[in-house]
Amino acid sequence: MAKGYTGRLLRVDLSAGRLEDVPLNEKWLRLFIGGSGLAARHFAEAVRPASGGPARPDPLGPDNELIIMTGPVAGTVLPSASRFNIVARSPLSGIWGESSVGGFFGPHLKFAGYDGVIVTGAAERPVYLAIDDGRAELRDASELWGLDTYQVHARFAPDGWRVLAIGPAGERLVRFASIVHDRGHVAGRGGLGAVMGSKKLKAVVVRGRREVAVADRETIDRIRRQVLERGKESLTISTFREVGTLSAIELSLMTGDVPVKNWREGSWEEGLQALGGNNYNDTLLTGRKTCFGCPVSCKRVVRVDAQPYVVEQGPGPEYETVAAFGTMLQNTDLRSVAKLNELCNRQGLDTISCGGTVAFAFEAYERGLIGPADTGGLALSWGDAGAAGKLVEQIARREGLGKLLGEGSERFAATLGSDAQEFLMTVKGVEAPFHDPRAMHGVALQYATADRGASHLSGLTYYAELGAVYIPDLGVEPPESAQTSAGKAALHVRAQDAGQVLGGALAFCYVGGSIITGEELVAALNAVTGFEFTIAELLTAGRRIWTLKRLINSAFGMTRADDRVPRRFLEPLADGPAAGSVPDIELMLKEYYELMKLDEAGRPVRSEVGRLGLSEVAERLCPGL
Repeated sequence: MAKGYTGRLLRVDLSAGRLEDVPLNEKWLRLFIGGSGLAARHFAEAVRPASGGPARPDPLGPDNELIIMTGPVAGTVLPSASRFNIVARSPLSGIWGESSVGGFFGPHLKFAGYDGVIVTGAAERPVYLAIDDGRAELRDASELWGLDTYQVHARFAPDGWRVLAIGPAGERLVRFASIVHDRGHVAGRGGLGAVMGSKKLKAVVVRGRREVAVADRETIDRIRRQVLERGKESLTISTFREVGTLSAIELSLMTGDVPVKNWREGSWEEGLQALGGNNYNDTLLTGRKTCFGCPVSCKRVVRVDAQPYVVEQGPGPEYETVAAFGTMLQNTDLRSVAKLNELCNRQGLDTISCGGTVAFAFEAYERGLIGPADTGGLALSWGDAGAAGKLVEQIARREGLGKLLGEGSERFAATLGSDAQEFLMTVKGVEAPFHDPRAMHGVALQYATADRGASHLSGLTYYAELGAVYIPDLGVEPPESAQTSAGKAALHVRAQDAGQVLGGALAFCYVGGSIITGEELVAALNAVTGFEFTIAELLTAGRRIWTLKRLINSAFGMTRADDRVPRRFLEPLADGPAAGSVPDIELMLKEYYELMKLDEAGRPVRSEVGRLGLSEVAERLCPGL
């Protein structure tokens, strides 16, 4: 067995109450490495394409496998190697669901003796999974059911457990329910918390004391020193350390990246100043935290003492949440954003999808598509954080309008008629993260083709467009202009291949990983595992992983028609740094399909599948390909 791995997975059948250890498939490690790559290969075994009926598994059915998977570098001394991935069929999109999480759970799962956990079936009564230094068991969670994620964390953290839990939103099957680790590290995208809720799995808790064995400690120590030293000189790293992910707010004053009023306006200087990092530090910040082995410390610790938005000291809102409940709603009150962040984290709600759905409801109210009779008398006025908070509470409880909003904005829009499609901001059913592709055209292509629906983290394209990542030996460099579509397909293909390995299979953080070179990345993988990868082989692994996820989505019925962006992204803004700029999505898609060797149906062609060693699994997922 290669070093860097524990050598085993834990397979849990909740229906039968059975747990068993499964040895890692060493051939798959060389092809898919770990993280979401290895998870995809395991998940593909459970997929059954449509044949006279719906494709399986049902997102909220017992046969949907929920897979938690680490990468080989997790738990080592390499900087920014803390992340792990959670995957399942998404209840929100109906296709591949994937969420990457930082913190401490991933390394500690390996310290407890497992590289990953595969959960299938559904328990009759609430349970939680405890993995204690190589021993695993299911325990009754009746007393935990109904608790919020902070309360669950408080039950286990004093005894040294690392906690992964759902809140009431997951229990009630809100389609964008999240899974929360240690209060502030969130697997938000795709509604995987609802998958846990459908299985009556309240939490997974781990603790262990085992070490991660590596093949070449000397090389790992050398790479670690190099990366740490480079980080001291990096503007990207220093910015994230000082203001966290809120740096995107300040950058938007120059780029026009941040959406305002449900993506309708291109500038809002007063609001961006009020919501930006400097005011955040003055208003909310009480400290900084970091993930396992990371020198950046980008996590914010906040507290609000004044009514009506009292927030106990704890995880503060990051950029996406500030945009979700700040700029998207034209709300300048950072204290209210901190409160809404705490509410979402406690209840277990993805702040991106929740904020996007709330903003959609605000615009639907403004347009008269819904009214007081629908909202229970609640007026939805731009800037009204109180109204937003009430909607979030309704969503988490599945009460009132929250019954429909908890289905996500795309399903809600379908109940309102064709006019609602004009301002629906989803790709493949998933609400767009808050980065405007009119400011960075390559991001439009990234949204349209991402394996999990709208995502700016499916590769390194967003970071390259932003100028925050420069890894020339992986082919990822900032373009000459962000507001042009020419050449962006080639950039995205390179950035996608690199990102599927860096953030997916190896599970490095994109922030700290932005300063690692391709040579160091390969050397780190080889030094941990004992493999002998080249850079070319590493990038081929990235292409293989993306292609497998694409095959899985094809089995779920996804076609080329689903590779699109919302109408509003193709309408020019009247003001701001991105005024008049519109991505040429058809040009980029045409070039992308040629480069990625996709057929007219959006499926990988047979020759490419064969080149990547995926013929056998492709024949089962897409018969007759």
